[in-house]
Amino acid sequence: MLIDYHVHVGFFNGGLYFSPEEIARDMKALKVERYYFSSTSTGSVPFNFVRREIEELVNFSDGNAKPFLWVSPGMLQHSKNLKGYFFREFYGIKLHGLQGWQPYGKEIRRAFSIARDKNLPVLLHTGEHEICRAGVYRKICCEFHDVKIILAHGRPISETVEIMKECPNVYTDTAFMPKINIKIIKNAGLIQRILFGSDFPVMQYFFKTPRRQYYRKRLKICEELGVIKHF
Repeated sequence: MLIDYHVHVGFFNGGLYFSPEEIARDMKALKVERYYFSSTSTGSVPFNFVRREIEELVNFSDGNAKPFLWVSPGMLQHSKNLKGYFFREFYGIKLHGLQGWQPYGKEIRRAFSIARDKNLPVLLHTGEHEICRAGVYRKICCEFHDVKIILAHGRPISETVEIMKECPNVYTDTAFMPKINIKIIKNAGLIQRILFGSDFPVMQYFFKTPRRQYYRKRLKICEELGVIKHF
């Protein structure tokens, strides 16, 4: 079964909009049997719009699309336990450091506590910016050892590997991950904790290659390296 752990729907940089219908159509064409997605519209439009996107993608996909709730700090201010946002079954929580999360602040710890209480994994963006480098999340990964955490993108790779070695609850995904970095994780003996994730269709913003073509190329690389597709 082909599973993608990192898919999006909604508005993205530069005025791009990826509709629920087109995401469902692309995933079907790519033969993705299950995919976990979150809405990049979160925080830029009223939540009712996000809610509609989520419901429409689930319906268009015949249930193959499994939503993660993208959470911003502002949502916690509005609803301390996020009760007002869990309008349906969610399969995880997505957090993006550049939205204002402090790596070990009270807000992010509250979000992790909610994930733990609901037995949900956390998809945590990592990048080269100092506030969201993988290493800054070491403390929270260790504290919430009973929460499955996916360090999306695995950046920087050296810090990602260090945390994965220390914390058996920590995974990473292949979204925008260079082939050499996937090999580094494999050589570190951690291949069973790297998940196939594409960040689809965000690659359209960065590359001229048609997004389905890009996807198939990435999938082939991951299959060759033995990346797992189940969690």
